[in-house]
Amino acid sequence: MTKPTDYFVDNASGSDVRDDLNNIFEAIRQNNGYGSEPTTKYKYMWYANSASGADKMGFYKADETTRFEFISLSNGNFFGPNGSASIPSYTFTNSETTGFYRSASNEIGVTNNSTNTALFKTTGTEIKGKLEVAPASGDADFDIKTSGNANDSAVNLIADTTYTTGGLSINRLQTNNGKSQIIHRGTGEFEINAQEAGDISFKTTNTARWKITSAGALLWSASTHSTSHGTYHSPESGDILPRGVVSRRGVSVGALTANPYNFFWDTNHLECWIDGSEVGNVSGPTSDYRIKTNVALQTESGIDKIKLLKPITYEIKDYGAFKADGEKREGFLAHEVQEAIPSGATGVKDGERIQSLRVDALVSVLTKALQEAVAKIETLETKVAALEAG
Repeated sequence: MTKPTDYFVDNASGSDVRDDLNNIFEAIRQNNGYGSEPTTKYKYMWYANSASGADKMGFYKADETTRFEFISLSNGNFFGPNGSASIPSYTFTNSETTGFYRSASNEIGVTNNSTNTALFKTTGTEIKGKLEVAPASGDADFDIKTSGNANDSAVNLIADTTYTTGGLSINRLQTNNGKSQIIHRGTGEFEINAQEAGDISFKTTNTARWKITSAGALLWSASTHSTSHGTYHSPESGDILPRGVVSRRGVSVGALTANPYNFFWDTNHLECWIDGSEVGNVSGPTSDYRIKTNVALQTESGIDKIKLLKPITYEIKDYGAFKADGEKREGFLAHEVQEAIPSGATGVKDGERIQSLRVDALVSVLTKALQEAVAKIETLETKVAALEAG
């Protein structure tokens, strides 16, 4: 049987008609698969293009010239026209403007209602719009994974034409236990915003270390407060409440650091705390009349009080935050000062807190004693002068 030139049976002798019919039926049977196009084409005619390098099944459109090839003759793969976002190659019966098309070489485009919504490329996938992960149930995860420890993983947010590789980047760097980064580029503000009334917490080893409260204060997360001693001040915007400030000798990189310290305002004086121990008051004596009441001149003898004081020499020993240094000093024992001048020291002997001297009380009593001594001297000078004149 031979390839027919058309699909018409010519008027001829019986054997010629039979040959004509057999050729037509054979052409239909093998979908005109003779290795070259049919001599005469008809609309919607099937054509098995078995020519070298072709190997595709197709059909002719109604114009009897244009051919669509859509399936491989060797492995059954499907083919389609390139299509476009407005006319996708693969579409759906009830939504012909939604489907898939070839957007460029080695690219697959997705279109919804004639609008490109995604591009699948060899370099990655582009989503044209909102990306939502919303499982019907269970947790919603969004994982970005590399193939091993030799590559970084990143999310790059791009909203300008200056930083086209990422204005804000969240990075996980390669290797086991790699570094994690949040990188903000440009001169604009980098904002972390708890928009409602929530705190912002900073954790390590899954434990809260610091937090910025909704009021705007920076707090040591483990901090609580007590109202049993002093007045509680609720931290507000701009306040800092640490566990302690680590003391530092100078500003050089290798400067020596030591115990953390805190200061506490106890209604009328400033306490200094090293580690968990109070080591004394650091505020200078305040003497403004506006903070004083029941003001009266001292009537008790200053000299008598001074005579009770016991000036000593001493060395500091290891006790709490204090460390022995072998230096000889002059001073007083606070509780002995209290025996002579009750307001001359804070706290009580052997109390929970370290005692400190109140310098203003000492100076005041010393001044009173000096005045008394001066008065005595002046009286004696007057008497001596009278005797010398007599």
